[in-house]
Amino acid sequence: MDYSQIRYAFGVLNRRSQAYITDACRPWHIGYSEYVLLVELYRGDGCSQDELSRQLSVDKGLIARCVKSLEEKGYVRRRQDEKDKRFKYIYLTETARQAQKELLRLSEIWIRALTKDMDDALIETTIQGMTKAADNAASLTWNKADGEMEG
Repeated sequence: MDYSQIRYAFGVLNRRSQAYITDACRPWHIGYSEYVLLVELYRGDGCSQDELSRQLSVDKGLIARCVKSLEEKGYVRRRQDEKDKRFKYIYLTETARQAQKELLRLSEIWIRALTKDMDDALIETTIQGMTKAADNAASLTWNKADGEMEG
């Protein structure tokens, strides 16, 4: 297997996806990471920051920065748990709800562009392969001691 091809493909997909979303989200004054967090909240409003961190496979610091920024921009609000004040849950505001249809449409436009000239069978196989690769990536950790991936 030529790993350089897949490395190149993942790199291009990652960089171009981020560039597209960043540019397309300018009217809402949100960046790529904020967009990803909003989309996750559209799937399930009322998550804790820890839940968002696990669901998106990113560190808690990034989530905290994105939530703070989105809160300042009026897209989300935090609410403390009534019983345990340590837990804060993130909720979409009306501003975020009003932007939902257009923001989700951006992903659809991008995915249609990426799958142009692909038949349904290839699209389905690609989705299955990418989903499996993402699941694998989410469960892996880097072992610095022996230079191997574990998971």
